[in-house]
Amino acid sequence: MEGVIMTTTQRPVLGIDIGGTNMRFALVDNSLALSAYEQHSTQAVFAGKTRPTEKLAAQIRDYCTRHLNGGAPAAVSIGFPSTINRARTVVVQTPNIAGIPDDYAVVQELGGALGLPVYINRDVNNLLLFDVEDLGLTDCGCVTGIYFGTGIGNAVMVDGKLLLGRNGTAAELGHLPVYGNRRICKCGNPSCLETVVSGIALEAIQAEHFPQTPIKQLFARHMDAPVMQAFLEGMAQVVALEANLFDPDCMVLGGGLLQMEGFPRAQLEALVHRYARKPYPERNLQLVYSRPNQQNGPVGAAIYARKRMADAQYL
Repeated sequence: MEGVIMTTTQRPVLGIDIGGTNMRFALVDNSLALSAYEQHSTQAVFAGKTRPTEKLAAQIRDYCTRHLNGGAPAAVSIGFPSTINRARTVVVQTPNIAGIPDDYAVVQELGGALGLPVYINRDVNNLLLFDVEDLGLTDCGCVTGIYFGTGIGNAVMVDGKLLLGRNGTAAELGHLPVYGNRRICKCGNPSCLETVVSGIALEAIQAEHFPQTPIKQLFARHMDAPVMQAFLEGMAQVVALEANLFDPDCMVLGGGLLQMEGFPRAQLEALVHRYARKPYPERNLQLVYSRPNQQNGPVGAAIYARKRMADAQYL
C-alpha cells in the first residue's frame, strides 16, 4: 500500500542457491511463501574468477529492480556448494565449481557493495533447514541429511543447531577417506568417498560401461548389472555409516540421484538396514525423503537468514 514502509521483519529475504549450472533466486516472506523465482547462469558470474562480487551485485540489483520496484530485501542469504569458515563470512573452497575463488570474503565484499546484510552457508545446510521445516522434524533431537548429487552433500542438526565443527567444516561425509581407493578427488585429496559414490562416480560408470545410455536412465535400464548393484550398495553403506555414527532420530535422503528414473528406493533401504549396526540404530531407523524441488535451496537460505537476524549468536 502506498506510503507504508515495511520493517525489516516484514520485508522478504532474497534467498539464493548456487549450483554448478544455475543460481536460483527467490523472495521468501516470514511464512516461507516464495515468489519471483528465477534462474541465472552460475558461469555468468563466476567464469574466470574475474570481478565476481561486481557481477553478482549487479544481478541482485537488477532482480530487486524487477521484483521489489527498486526496493531492498531484508537480507540476502546465499547457499554455496563450498566449505565455509566457522564465522560464516568466507567461502574457503569450492571443488566442484572452478570459477568461485578460494578464500572469497563474500559477506564483507558483497555486503559492502549492496549495503545490505548478507549471510552465507553451505548449500546442504540450507537444504536440511528446509527439510526439517517441510517434513515436520523440528522436534527431533538429531537429524541428518544426505544428498546424493554431483558429490555427497551432508548436514547434521543437533538440538536445533547445525553441526559446524571447530573450523566450520563438519559433516564433510563425501570427503571421508576410503581404504584402498586411490582416486583423486576434486578437493585435491586421494581416496575421498565421493570419488566412488556420487554423480561424478556415476558419470564414470556410464562412460566406461553404458556409453549409449543417458545417465538419467542408468537405474531404470541397467540395475541388473553388477557395477550398478555395487554402486547402489555403496550408497547404502554411506547412509548406514552416518546412521552408525550419529544414531539420529531421523535421516533425510535427497539429491538428484534419488530422483532419477527407476531409482530402486526399496532396495536401497533394504541395503541400509543390512549395513546398519544391530540391534540399534537399525531396529528403529527412520528414513524420510526430501521433496524434490529446485526452490528448496532459496527457501532454506531464507530460513537461515531469519535465524541469524533473530539471534546474532546463531551460526
